Amino acid sequence: MRRSHLDWFRHAICYELGAVGLRTLCTLAVAQIGLGVATSFSLLSTLTVFLLTLSHTRIFDYWLNRLTGSLQKSRRARIWHCLSYELTASLISIPLTLWLLGFSWQQALLRELLMFFAFTLYTYLFNLGYDKVFPTADAPQC
Repeated sequence: MRRSHLDWFRHAICYELGAVGLRTLCTLAVAQIGLGVATSFSLLSTLTVFLLTLSHTRIFDYWLNRLTGSLQKSRRARIWHCLSYELTASLISIPLTLWLLGFSWQQALLRELLMFFAFTLYTYLFNLGYDKVFPTADAPQC
């Protein structure tokens, strides 16, 4: 069973709405910058990562369906989804942090490490909740 284009878009929008606040908190935790700068950077990051969210989840689900014949995610698949997403997001986020915020490598890596752990948990919980609220037709109903 496949998800609709509307569902992919809804997933990405909902995910990124929650992520703006989390990105802002992680940025503020590692540097002495203002809330406005941190929030502006988080919004810009959200726009770039939004494209990743759309594409990553779609690609992951494509391969999951191809390998298992279903979009139902086991705990192992959910963990792989979170880890692969966060590693990809890190490859985008670190250069942006260095360039736009002028962070040192140490600050950028610390921010990214904090974001990796926070977003891995957030991504796992978000997708678990999303799949319960918007299940696919082949997923068991709770």
